[in-house]
Amino acid sequence: MKIKFLTAILASTISMTALADGTHGTQIKTTPLNNSVYMLEGQGGNIAVIENSNSLYVVDTQFANGYADIKNEIGKISPKPVRYVINTHGHNDHTGGNASFVKDFNATIIAHHNTSDLITAYNQNNATPNALPHLTFEKSLKLAGDEPIHLLYFANAHTNGDIIVHLPKSNIIHAGDILFFGRFPFIDVKNGGTIDGMINGLNGIIKLADDNTKIIAGHGNIASKSELITHTKMLTTIKNRVAKLKKKGKTLAQIQATRPAKEWESSHNWNFINNEKLVESIYQSLP
Repeated sequence: MKIKFLTAILASTISMTALADGTHGTQIKTTPLNNSVYMLEGQGGNIAVIENSNSLYVVDTQFANGYADIKNEIGKISPKPVRYVINTHGHNDHTGGNASFVKDFNATIIAHHNTSDLITAYNQNNATPNALPHLTFEKSLKLAGDEPIHLLYFANAHTNGDIIVHLPKSNIIHAGDILFFGRFPFIDVKNGGTIDGMINGLNGIIKLADDNTKIIAGHGNIASKSELITHTKMLTTIKNRVAKLKKKGKTLAQIQATRPAKEWESSHNWNFINNEKLVESIYQSLP
């Protein structure tokens, strides 16, 4: 990966983290998806709260400084304790509240085994064992309960540790950052992310879904299966354009100049990933 790209990504990540860490009184929006599953939106990745008979399961924990507001909002859903925290991957905006959930609820953190390394890498100055997963797995894991939970690993997608959370009874899927809905995705090439893995993960979610499935994105609104198919076709088209030009020996700058994502620039560019950064990450992750 070129130094220029690394610098841009790290600078953006630091900027986003600094903004969140310096902001208090986070506004949390709660959306009930049914009587037992809720989506919480705030500063960071979308959270799912799953209510079982005796406890709660929380999927992702956003940034550390937002924990008090998240805890307060969860308390409005149910007074039951948080038994498990599930991390879809290791970035700070999905794992920052881990240690607080462990401290307050003695929660067990579950994630793919690669997630521990990523959490440690992103928290070298303030790493704490309480932020790291207690229970890890390789390919899949099933959790029993009133709301059965199936965790599935998709290799080298957004990172090298991405899992999705499938709730077959409720017909809900939390896609983590395999899905940035309505915007261009961040493919963390430095930490094992690839465009091919991202597309494979999206296709895996599509296979699990039907026309009534509610798909929680890591970032963005809830998506339907048809919307996910459209999103996946977009990424596949952009990837194929970049791959074709790279095979012809074109440089990254030359490929960016052709604007492989031109049809979606106005609708999908955002402050963290624009079309040029997307093309660069695709280029870097292709053989």
